[in-house]
Amino acid sequence: MKKHVLSITLFCLAAAATAQTAPKKQATGNFSDSLFKVVDDFRTNFVQLQRNQLPSMPDAMVYRSATCLPGSLHCVIYRYHSVEDKTASWQAILYNGESFEEAIKAYKNAFNQVKKSRMHNIGGKAAAFEGQMENPDENVRFASCILRLKTEDPLYRNLAAEIELVGCYAGWEVHLNIYTRKRLENKEEED
Repeated sequence: MKKHVLSITLFCLAAAATAQTAPKKQATGNFSDSLFKVVDDFRTNFVQLQRNQLPSMPDAMVYRSATCLPGSLHCVIYRYHSVEDKTASWQAILYNGESFEEAIKAYKNAFNQVKKSRMHNIGGKAAAFEGQMENPDENVRFASCILRLKTEDPLYRNLAAEIELVGCYAGWEVHLNIYTRKRLENKEEED
């Protein structure tokens, strides 16, 4: 739990730093097409989407993403450099503001858009995300839901799309993270 809280704090600080240094990026195309580009590049650990380096975190290098989702404030790639973890994750900041109601709308909208997006030609077939939405509670200051790509392609077995609603020092943020999250053998997700 402490590790998760530290990660959230670091994400908030990195998001604040990149928001100040990165102009708002307007994505072209629709949400599903942009999400497909990100999911497709998961196979290369997001190398094809990686652009110029931004201020980094202690345990990760941060880069701009060449692909951003429509309506997002900015999109980045976190490239971890620990001995145990050489993976990368992709993140879009979908909302950053003071309004809890607006943050909830962005959180629910992101969940619905990810769930209805179709990933074409993943393992030679179409694939879709599946998962349940956690209902946010303003008193908890954090909510997340994890969607998994339903595909038979073993390369995407551990791909997760996580939508987070995070209470930060300046209000609320909504993130969409695409990353590797190992499945547990006896149950779907970690506690």
